[in-house]
Amino acid sequence: MLEQFCDDFLAVVPLQLPELLDKRKMEKPVKYDDYVLLTFQLNTPFTIEEVMDMLEDEMEMIILYHHIPSRHTEFGHSCCAYSNPSFGRMFKVNGSTDERGMVSQIKVTIYDSLEHMSADVCLDLSLHCKNGFFKYMKPKDEVLLDFI
Repeated sequence: MLEQFCDDFLAVVPLQLPELLDKRKMEKPVKYDDYVLLTFQLNTPFTIEEVMDMLEDEMEMIILYHHIPSRHTEFGHSCCAYSNPSFGRMFKVNGSTDERGMVSQIKVTIYDSLEHMSADVCLDLSLHCKNGFFKYMKPKDEVLLDFI
């Protein structure tokens, strides 16, 4: 079933967002029991704000956070967005900045169930709460409501 979800994702989503998800620049999928991890190298690096705007505007994804580990560097800023569960898709997108402050790689996690997705989205959020600060963060209780 997970392979079917991955095939469905690759058939549709890269067409909606070719700047970020170019199948020709995708590394070999890494398969786990409950999810598949896809890594896409970007042809053109983007700022983290541009990535978040594309995910929200072009894909109607829900922004989970924009995390900044330190005010002293542009490296390591990260963002996460997840697909709206009511649309029937189960995936999450992560991006982080390199030493130039640009996002040059996107990671996509495709899940086999809403339970696994909701748990991983909440875990992702809680792991980023340990250091740095959020420029934006969706509260955990609101995240959980998206999965009801």
